[in-house]
Amino acid sequence: MEKISQIPASPMDFFLFPVWLHRKISIRLPGLLIAFLFVGCFDLFFYANFIEQSVFSGGPGKVLLRIVLFLILAFVVGAIDVIFTICPLSDFLEMIGRRSEKFVHKRISVILMKSYAISHILFIIPYAVAFYSGVDWAQVGPVSAKQIRMLYAALATLMPILPFLQLGVLYRTISIRTRIQTFGKMIVICAAYFWMQLSGTAVIYVESLAYSLLLK
Repeated sequence: MEKISQIPASPMDFFLFPVWLHRKISIRLPGLLIAFLFVGCFDLFFYANFIEQSVFSGGPGKVLLRIVLFLILAFVVGAIDVIFTICPLSDFLEMIGRRSEKFVHKRISVILMKSYAISHILFIIPYAVAFYSGVDWAQVGPVSAKQIRMLYAALATLMPILPFLQLGVLYRTISIRTRIQTFGKMIVICAAYFWMQLSGTAVIYVESLAYSLLLK
């Protein structure tokens, strides 16, 4: 039977998701395919404003073709994003587990891929407001409506924190699905921070290619 760390419920469950959710992350293939599609849809929807670009406008045939193409591209982009980001980190985690002789789930790569996909939920509302609220954020200033200024301040405060909360989600998954000590987990998360900065650049390039194909 799989051994997991016991982590009590805490207020951080709201940001890092409850312990039971991390425990229920399965290693089944269908869930991983859904994770690819979800991350890909996220990447493309928040690469540019689909409404302003009229991506899904036109006749029924054209719209249907665009939707099918979008789903195909989203799956490909999501698979590249998830695999390219997580596989090196899971290999590193397994190496630390072997060196320290601590339990690491044998399919930790799949578990972390799904955890990474789940972490994107944190970004949905802030990104939706930023991209699809219709507000020109570059023009927000002292003369803007109070509600707009408050929303701008909230986004400006929250956006820089979100990547660290995403790392927190991965950290919690590692804490629950492995027996690696805190020092080893912190090394993995530090590596994840720098690796995700690099992989993010490559993913944005792939997103730009997919978006160009979608607009043709």
